[in-house]
Amino acid sequence: MPTAIHPRPLAQPLSRLMARAPMLRVAIALSAGIVAANLLPAIGAVPLWILLSVCVAWLLLSAFVRVKWLSRMFPVVLWAFFIGLGYLVATHHRTDPSDGLPAGGWGDMPGGQVLFQVRLDDTPRRAPKTYKVPAHVEHIWHHGTWLPARCPILLYIHTDSLSAFLRYADRLTVQARPQLPDSGRNPHQFNYRRHLLRKGIAWQAYVAHGKWQLQPRSATPHPRLRARAKQLQLRLVRRLQSTTLSPQHKGMAAALLLGWRDDLDDLTLLHFRQAGIIHLLCVSGLHVGLVAWMAGLLFFPLGRLRWQRVLKGSVQLAAIWGFAFITGLAPSTLRAAVMFTLLVLGNIIQRRPVVANNLAASAVLLLLLDPNLLYDVGFQLSYTAVLGILSWQDSLWRIVAPSTEKWWYRPARTLYGSVAITFAAQLFTAPLQLYYFHSFSCWFFIANLLIVPFAGLLLATVLAVVALPLVSPVGQGCVWLLSHELAAVDGVARWVAGLPGATFSNLYCDGLLLLLLFAALLLFTLFLHSRVRWSLPAASAALMLAAAYLTAVNGRAVHQHEVVIYDAGKRMAVECFDGRRSYLVCDREVALNPSLVRYEREGSLLHHRTQSTTVLPADTVFDDGRCQLAGGILCFGNESVDINALWPHKRGSGTAVKP
Repeated sequence: MPTAIHPRPLAQPLSRLMARAPMLRVAIALSAGIVAANLLPAIGAVPLWILLSVCVAWLLLSAFVRVKWLSRMFPVVLWAFFIGLGYLVATHHRTDPSDGLPAGGWGDMPGGQVLFQVRLDDTPRRAPKTYKVPAHVEHIWHHGTWLPARCPILLYIHTDSLSAFLRYADRLTVQARPQLPDSGRNPHQFNYRRHLLRKGIAWQAYVAHGKWQLQPRSATPHPRLRARAKQLQLRLVRRLQSTTLSPQHKGMAAALLLGWRDDLDDLTLLHFRQAGIIHLLCVSGLHVGLVAWMAGLLFFPLGRLRWQRVLKGSVQLAAIWGFAFITGLAPSTLRAAVMFTLLVLGNIIQRRPVVANNLAASAVLLLLLDPNLLYDVGFQLSYTAVLGILSWQDSLWRIVAPSTEKWWYRPARTLYGSVAITFAAQLFTAPLQLYYFHSFSCWFFIANLLIVPFAGLLLATVLAVVALPLVSPVGQGCVWLLSHELAAVDGVARWVAGLPGATFSNLYCDGLLLLLLFAALLLFTLFLHSRVRWSLPAASAALMLAAAYLTAVNGRAVHQHEVVIYDAGKRMAVECFDGRRSYLVCDREVALNPSLVRYEREGSLLHHRTQSTTVLPADTVFDDGRCQLAGGILCFGNESVDINALWPHKRGSGTAVKP
């Protein structure tokens, strides 16, 4: 008989969850403090320290003095303490462009150039025309002397025969012009400056050919652990490049094992993204979890005795951090390594660990070290995916899990388990994918079902290729096997990407819609776990509100009538929005290749819900009754724009004008 659904108050299931996973409460409070530090006006450090001291004193007093009203206030004070701690940590890690610079700033040289010495903080990554690498400025040449500094900067080094040999921890003497990153000069444009500030980078500079000099590596201090990890990563990349694999498969293998995506071609990335399996080429929680699982398989005959759990867990921890080391200790791998380390430790010290508590503890540790991780897309996707698996996997299994004991039961169980994990992870990450990437892969479950169950075998084969001698028969056999495995994975990605309706793009999702979608997910999860009667109608109401809001956005777009003048440097671009259609007036160069101003336009196109665009060179004659262009004069509604006067003297203001 079906289980009866009895109404329960919300506090009951949530209190049970908080009691079993107290670190979840800490993670929520800490995240709230970090968000408050970015939204509210700045508060001095002294009031924050006073607040934290009062909270600590209150907590100690309530722990030792048995007074009823003190005990009742304990949860509230605990929440206030961690919110204040999150605010303090976020304020301490806030990056300001003037931080780390000497009193004289960048100094003054002819042409705005500055002479400074930097230490590279990563391996330079190849871009179309430059090598991109974050660095730290250590000294600045100012009035005939070197002044100490500690300022983060993002360098774009001109590609030449020498820049290809740069590596992590190298020290350079650079002559360039530091600039603040673009803060989004056009309507709805991506704020690159805020993005870099959250990564701790305040400045950027383009280094031209011959404007840098490598300091002797013998003068560089003994390489640190991270430098050794980067060197090992490069050594393994070169080892993969020396195999007989095709160039495409070499890039796929390096990305799969080492997170090295420089050798991947754009077409492969597009196919994997459209198929919904791009996470295979980004080393993260999936790869670290597979490594821990494969290490645990070595001890599957062991029981649950304490020494057996310690032995198995120790090997898993060594495998996890060894894998993190060969990937160059990348931030995404470190996040996953910390998360799985706490999960393994929880499995060592108790028989049935609360995974949600260990997951929240790893998030708290990472946020205390770097609160800006809360705004990192990879961090958000990793934790929401694991949260979705923890929340929905068991419920999906109970709904339609095979219950027969026939011969096909075990394969069907494994198959459905993969489907449940994939669906749960994709369901919880879907709102974030819509918000950040505005696209969604419709056939993701097909590609994940065909590939993810064999990802462990694929990863083990790549490990065998880099570990075994390539001249040995076993090494050549592993290369042959890896070649066929990668060809199969690439074939599946191409096939799924070519299916009808494989990807929906240009999907609208803003902050309000993101909150409504997550609210619906959490309310429906509450219904599945605790059968709270009102949660199902509330989840439906949240979805209806999201649909109504999206309908209102599309309705607004149908009646819009607006002119946007883009600030695109030397290029000319004016766009007229008439309903869901637009007219792009530009110079000849942009007319032949509109992607030249894609970065400036994509935010406006998404906001205005544009479905079609008519490209008009500025020197042409056009009139369709809605937009007129002749002699460099643009007429749209009641507004007229003199293109000849606007360029080249005025290159655009990045403003929107409503006729």
